[in-house]
Amino acid sequence: MTYFKIVFPLALIMFLIGADEYILSSILAPMGESFHVEPARVALLVTAYALPCAVLGPLFGALSDRWGRRRVVLPALAVFTIATYAVGAAPTFPVAIFARFVCGSAAAALGPNAFALVGDLIATERRPAAMGHTMMGLTIGFIASPALGGWITEQFGWRWAFIVLGTCGVGAWVSSALAIPHGSPAAEGAATEGESVIAGVVRAFALPGVPAGIASQGLWIGVTIGVMAISGEIFRTRYALSVSETGMWLASFGVLTIAGNLLVAPAVSWTGSTKRTVLLGIVGTWIGIGGLTLVPSWPFAVALGGFWIWAVFAGFGGPALQALLADLGGERRATVLSTSASAMQLGVVVTTFITAWTFPQFGSVGVGAIACCSFVLSFIWQARSTGSTT
Repeated sequence: MTYFKIVFPLALIMFLIGADEYILSSILAPMGESFHVEPARVALLVTAYALPCAVLGPLFGALSDRWGRRRVVLPALAVFTIATYAVGAAPTFPVAIFARFVCGSAAAALGPNAFALVGDLIATERRPAAMGHTMMGLTIGFIASPALGGWITEQFGWRWAFIVLGTCGVGAWVSSALAIPHGSPAAEGAATEGESVIAGVVRAFALPGVPAGIASQGLWIGVTIGVMAISGEIFRTRYALSVSETGMWLASFGVLTIAGNLLVAPAVSWTGSTKRTVLLGIVGTWIGIGGLTLVPSWPFAVALGGFWIWAVFAGFGGPALQALLADLGGERRATVLSTSASAMQLGVVVTTFITAWTFPQFGSVGVGAIACCSFVLSFIWQARSTGSTT
């Protein structure tokens, strides 16, 4: 089976997960008008997707390790696609909320298992690059879906945005059905019959190096995403940028993150191991966020440079961490990756909550101090951890 035939459907799955979550950012207002719901309540459509996506991941990871990837991914992708169409066809707001909840539940089964399939089907030496290419789908979904959703809504109405995504889901299902081998791969003796999901998560967490990797997902990647949510406001208030200017510089972050996704393999080759690439990513992100947040008096060019450094280093460091966890997880890799995804979501939620309080009180310095302390903890834990360093 060719590299492209494996990685393309997995990248498409990740694109759908990112697009389905972020497309709402540009179409919440017309959806609210259509359902006659005030803006504060329309935001529940975001929560209805994100909450099950964060909570249910370990369940589906354990089931995938026990039953095989195909038996989890293909039904979940079918449910995801149908639920996405259902959002577009929803006659009332409660129906849309329910459809979004179902969609988020299915996404919880898809994301970690897409990365687990990279670990299952791609040779170790090509795995970091494959993780980068797969994650690039998620990155493109994040940065392209708001503009795509806004344009479709202006031309045809917001419901067509979900119809287009649902149709992409059909394509993802067909390509995944052709790419994922039958019985791929049932855990042989790992997720034993009768083992509870909780027991499976506990045993996966006990594998050497796994706790440090999962902690990095929360303390590093989760915090990074949480700070990203406030970065536009930092630029706008500090440098008096317009909304369009702020959006342009935020878009540049996405472009450079994609570039970072493509640099995973060269970074691993240069550092000599996936673990050292993760450590380099943490250091680069620390320098970048520190450059943006810790010295408000720095000129715009310096802050922008820190922003761009952050994008590139997180861009290759994140997929390297996924590759490391896939290696450390072995036969339990789906459980490990899904638990780490939940840790990332927890990091995002906690960071968003904290920055909502610290930014008005202490400005970007308070945000940066919290982030950099978190990165130091992640670096130390990762550097001292045992387990694979390949």
